Amino acid sequence: MEGYVTVAEAARRLDRSIEQVRRYLREGRLPGRRIGLQWFIEEGALEGGAAARKGRGVSEAVATYEVRSMKTIDTKKREPLISAELFREIDEVAKKIRREAGEFDVVAMIRRDREEH
Repeated sequence: MEGYVTVAEAARRLDRSIEQVRRYLREGRLPGRRIGLQWFIEEGALEGGAAARKGRGVSEAVATYEVRSMKTIDTKKREPLISAELFREIDEVAKKIRREAGEFDVVAMIRRDREEH
């Protein structure tokens, strides 16, 4: 992403551990974006890295930055994995198999198989 760096690169530039940089991101002390499970830090925020290396922490202006998720309302919606019609078809097939094969105990079958092998 243009204008952003990875957590590893930010940690190198700030002379901090990767986990410390992630902590800064979670606390809102570093501006960044999260895409999936990966964080990206604004490159401009690392220019204050000299202060962080000297032990004075991340600059105040950066600490007030609000971190926002890249997720939208549409990506948070969960769709069913299978349609109601497909579920009905699967249920009908399962009923047919039970009628033809009869009821059976799967646990007992596994125990018997283990004893035989």
